[in-house]
Amino acid sequence: MNSKAWVLVTGGAKRIGAFLNKEFAKSGKNIVLHYNQSETAALTLKVQLETFNIKVVLWQANLDDPATIGQRFSALLSQVPNIELLINNASVFEQSSLLESTLRQIQSNLNIHLTSPWLLIQALVKQNNPCQIINISDANLSHRYTSKSAYFISKKAQETLTELAAIECAPMVRVNAIAPGFVLDATDSAMQIDNKDINILQRKVPLADLYSAIKFLSENNSITGQTLQIDGGSHLKCPPYMLKN
Repeated sequence: MNSKAWVLVTGGAKRIGAFLNKEFAKSGKNIVLHYNQSETAALTLKVQLETFNIKVVLWQANLDDPATIGQRFSALLSQVPNIELLINNASVFEQSSLLESTLRQIQSNLNIHLTSPWLLIQALVKQNNPCQIINISDANLSHRYTSKSAYFISKKAQETLTELAAIECAPMVRVNAIAPGFVLDATDSAMQIDNKDINILQRKVPLADLYSAIKFLSENNSITGQTLQIDGGSHLKCPPYMLKN
């Protein structure tokens, strides 16, 4: 990517999204800082990012309301027409077993993990500019964790979106995904988890490893339609913490 390219990370004001935005800013990328309700966090992060002598545009959008996404994203693209990397990171993660999930939970998970990313990909690719798309998946999808069925089913659908988009958007646009394992600090999670219960390497995945994986995918022009597991091996064996929670 160009040093002054624009990057859009959905859910970019907190946690993984905020970390990625900081790393991109350090490398000289201009940032579209997306948020929904986290305006205070977004404004604080904007000030921090601008210390790296890059441009930052705030973009408020509710990905749980896909009917409004097309218009809001079109307005953004008229202001920032050359987004070269879209990272679909925004997520919702809550208890919702298959039999107990409400319609609202099902719709919300599908909206945020599938429908809105799909619409963003459509609009960005129709700009006819070279760009890349990276979806943030989950390394534990293969373990069929039923207590969060709405999340897992919608994320599995996003995996298919990655593959089909890679086919249809080629050759101008490459579409890939990374699948993190357990990465959030204990202060960001209600679960207090021992390292030995996290994955076969018995350690949390550093956020820096996610960024390096994204950087690798963005710089290797021969990779598309792939999902990189960044998880310490948790996709190979169901982590004990998933069985306990």
